[in-house]
Amino acid sequence: MSTPKPRIAIVGLGLVGSSLGLALRQAEVTSTVVGHDRDRLLANEAKSRGAVDRTEWNLISSVEKSDIVILAEPIDAIPATMEAIGPYLRPGCVVMDTAPLKAPVLAWAAEHLPEQVHFVGTNPILPSAASSGSARADLFQRAPICVVPSNTADEASVRLISDLIGILGAQPLFLDAAEHDGLLGGVEHLPRILALALLEMAVQQPSWRELRRVAGSAFESSTRMGEGDAASLSLLSISNRENLLRWIDTYSEVLASLRLALAEGVGEGEALTERIKKAGEERQKWLADQARGQWQDGPATEMPPRPSLFDAFLGSFWRKRSRKEP
Repeated sequence: MSTPKPRIAIVGLGLVGSSLGLALRQAEVTSTVVGHDRDRLLANEAKSRGAVDRTEWNLISSVEKSDIVILAEPIDAIPATMEAIGPYLRPGCVVMDTAPLKAPVLAWAAEHLPEQVHFVGTNPILPSAASSGSARADLFQRAPICVVPSNTADEASVRLISDLIGILGAQPLFLDAAEHDGLLGGVEHLPRILALALLEMAVQQPSWRELRRVAGSAFESSTRMGEGDAASLSLLSISNRENLLRWIDTYSEVLASLRLALAEGVGEGEALTERIKKAGEERQKWLADQARGQWQDGPATEMPPRPSLFDAFLGSFWRKRSRKEP
């Protein structure tokens, strides 16, 4: 009698969820991937593209008996999903999410998931060019994926998720929840609030009818508030308000210094030119490091595990867990 393959459930089959499934398929990971999405069109597309082996319309049916459950849905949907699936998760199951905020997600996991379930929070950091368009298997190539384990996650579960990230072609970046949310507040959440502020400023002007006709690429790129709906961005901002308020204050100080430089500027604006030049150089360095997936001031990138090694570890992991189950 053949041993059943490990089962992976992906809840949420949008860009990230379907790309995860496609990456697992491309890596030839030995597993059965079951998908769930309330949007039937997304679910059908994921199935037709091979991102999942099958889909389940019923949320509970998609996760029960699963060994790994991946919550790749908007942050505002996660608490209700955790509450619904908690009683049906098998002992030893590993649950991971992909939300851009970690402290509240860890709190929801502690509230809704059983003690024998291991929760490991993750957050894929994707460049703008990769974060739009259709799902694809190489979406996570060279991208850092933040890993924030909960207190209930044992070492084997954390290693499993870390190796899974390597199979995706990404690099695990281990952080605690406070550090993650503080850092992301400045480079992920603040830009969305600034986009909102710029857009509100413009549309509230009496001249908006004229402004919108001359608004081009600079305005378009600067007012992009990211993926997700209004409820998700609102929850994200309020849940990370302490970090976000500090970043807004810091940004306001820099903006005030730029205003002063403009107000007191003389000559040809050499000082402002130098600031623009220096900031542009730092941006180019950042983009180059991001494209390479290697950071000049960080540790050398380790070779990701081969799919065959991940399969071996996954099989061993679940054989050990199965022996512990009642």
